[in-house]
Amino acid sequence: MDLFFSLLFNIFPLYILIGLGFIAGRFFEVDRKTLANLVIFIVVPVVAFGYIAQIDMKPAYILLPLLYFTFLVVMGLGFFKLGQRVYGDSRANLLSLSTAQSNSGYFGLPVIMFLFEPQWVALYMFLNIAGVVYEATFAYYIAARGAYDAKESLRRVLAYPVLYAVILGFGANAAQVDLPDLFITYWEYFKGAFVVLGMMILGVALSAMHHFEFSLRYNALVFFGKFMVWPLLMGAFVALDIYVLHLYGAEIHTMLMLLSIMPPAANVTAFATQFNTNPEKAATTVLAGTLFALIAIPLVLVLFGY
Repeated sequence: MDLFFSLLFNIFPLYILIGLGFIAGRFFEVDRKTLANLVIFIVVPVVAFGYIAQIDMKPAYILLPLLYFTFLVVMGLGFFKLGQRVYGDSRANLLSLSTAQSNSGYFGLPVIMFLFEPQWVALYMFLNIAGVVYEATFAYYIAARGAYDAKESLRRVLAYPVLYAVILGFGANAAQVDLPDLFITYWEYFKGAFVVLGMMILGVALSAMHHFEFSLRYNALVFFGKFMVWPLLMGAFVALDIYVLHLYGAEIHTMLMLLSIMPPAANVTAFATQFNTNPEKAATTVLAGTLFALIAIPLVLVLFGY
């Protein structure tokens, strides 16, 4: 129990940053899009390149993003079908987005950076490529109800600079390039900026909503998918690896379980606003899931003996 409250205490400052972002957006007119673009197009590529360039890559790691993408598709399709049966309207699209997509970037990366050594954070960045590709392709189709064709989806994937940063990072890694000390110094600054700005983006996004809309049945379905089905699905793979495959160690198992309980992605709110798909309901769901993760994350870490 002492370990649980210790972890809870150390994760809580991330929520203070969300609160500061809310204040900045509500009272100082900080624009979410501008802040997000700064992080996505400048900060994240530098952070990703630095991590990937220094990772100790192993063949078994290649399976991780493929596994994660497969799980994302299964969850997205499964809860879209469930939403069609329960609602039969655009709430099915929102249910799919809220349960499949996780805030593995803005929320997840600061948590991973706080808990793990740099080599595991680098692996997490590599793993999270699957989330970027899923969001830019499959999730966009769900959000727009199929309005984007294959060409547009490909264009959106290619527009993510982090993909090119990862490619360059792998090139530097394969060539065994020693990154200069000056780069490492400023890379550390960028890592800190990502933690602060990434968490504040959540608060700024929430501050733009005029009111919140809570639905017991809808939020129960999202929590069922996000905090029950996801951990069961990922836990099944972890058990398979522990007893049969023997591909990964305890650090990766813990990382995968943490990934399975990340709250709904902040971009769900952006998608819902863009396509007028119950944006207030989306914002409420993201906020509720993020608050619940404050308890769920330390609990999983304690259960896995972190």
